[in-house]
Amino acid sequence: MAKQCDGLASYARQDVARTVSRCWVGEAGRAATERFVKHADDYETSALALRAMAKVYDELAEAIAGAQRDLNSALDYARSRDLKVDDSGRVQLSHPVMVPQGSTEHLEPVNHAQGIIVDALRKATQADVEAARALRTVEGLTAISDPKLAKEALIPGSPLAVALALSGGIDGLHPVNVSPAQFAALNRAAAETGISRKLLLAILWQEQQWYQNFSPGLTGPLAQAGRMFNWSLQQSLKPDKSLGITHMKPDTAREVMEQNKEAFTLRDGTFLGDLDDAQLTKYIEENPDENIRMSAYHLKGIQENPYGASTDKQLFTLYAADTPGVRELNEQYGDESGSRANDIRTRGENWDKVEPHLDDAMAWYALTDEQRATAVRQLESQTPAGHHVSVDPIYHEGGGPHTGTGTGPAEPGTPSPSPGPTPQPPRSN
Repeated sequence: MAKQCDGLASYARQDVARTVSRCWVGEAGRAATERFVKHADDYETSALALRAMAKVYDELAEAIAGAQRDLNSALDYARSRDLKVDDSGRVQLSHPVMVPQGSTEHLEPVNHAQGIIVDALRKATQADVEAARALRTVEGLTAISDPKLAKEALIPGSPLAVALALSGGIDGLHPVNVSPAQFAALNRAAAETGISRKLLLAILWQEQQWYQNFSPGLTGPLAQAGRMFNWSLQQSLKPDKSLGITHMKPDTAREVMEQNKEAFTLRDGTFLGDLDDAQLTKYIEENPDENIRMSAYHLKGIQENPYGASTDKQLFTLYAADTPGVRELNEQYGDESGSRANDIRTRGENWDKVEPHLDDAMAWYALTDEQRATAVRQLESQTPAGHHVSVDPIYHEGGGPHTGTGTGPAEPGTPSPSPGPTPQPPRSN
């Protein structure tokens, strides 16, 4: 198909357009020539997109084939040593073995096979993630008709590639609706604890409270009413009510502060863990920056036991339920959500939905102001005149979405503005 498009582009540009320009003089002839040159650009851009798509599938197939070879090799190795491999890929001894106390030599074949299997599954998963991201870029090329810009968009991480990914919207997901102050607090908490920014952003997105949908930046009467409502519930009907914008239970908050006393002791020497329930609830509800920081320290504590907590997605599930059962299934199934059940499966699927949009937003804000402005202008140049252009990430670190108006040629059939009345010369007295 790419070869066909290249042939059509060459025919439209070199044969038809050239012939029309020679044989059809005048304004109508120039317009016809421009139209065929435009067709040539469209076909050339289509060829670029199709080749990019084929490249993605080729690289995915090669990566998966390599992972399959490694996996089959590990399975053959396990069979030859009478090891058992279950459906999730975990390797175990088939029979009990009598060994000297303290000896681990008998586990070396198990560890060797397990290492190969884990690495093969990791490679396959990474290839899938990279292919999905690349195909989203190819999808965005449907909005591009300039071959030069299409080539630029295919450069991984280019400002235009990021803008194209963001111009597709966020698939009906709600935004992360907090203020620039909370994003600054999140950045500080990530640097302080070593927890990834993406994980903390995902927590803010997942745990977003109802009043945040109506009150950007956690200000205004609805936000105040929401915090009072939470405080009232915690003080009466639901003493274990989750608090703040990251939904942390009071007992969890106390445990986090107890394990990190220095981090949660104020300059005047007040240890926040000494606050009574009413004071602690009020403090968490009224200090969302500190709520984010508590959550970061909570995730750091979860991560200290690496069993079932080796990836951001696994930490994301453990934030909701850090139980031996969830850890065991995390260890067994890794980041795969389809084999899980109930709320943990839903939470894992939520991570899968929101992660690419968080990646896009972080890539956008990693650009300079000038790079973002240039990318929006490039989108405007490929958008028909009069049409709206919007680059709207799932969160805004400052300001709103980047918007503009198309400056490209008007769509065929669009009526031209009606001419105004012919001015009349002034009448003499």
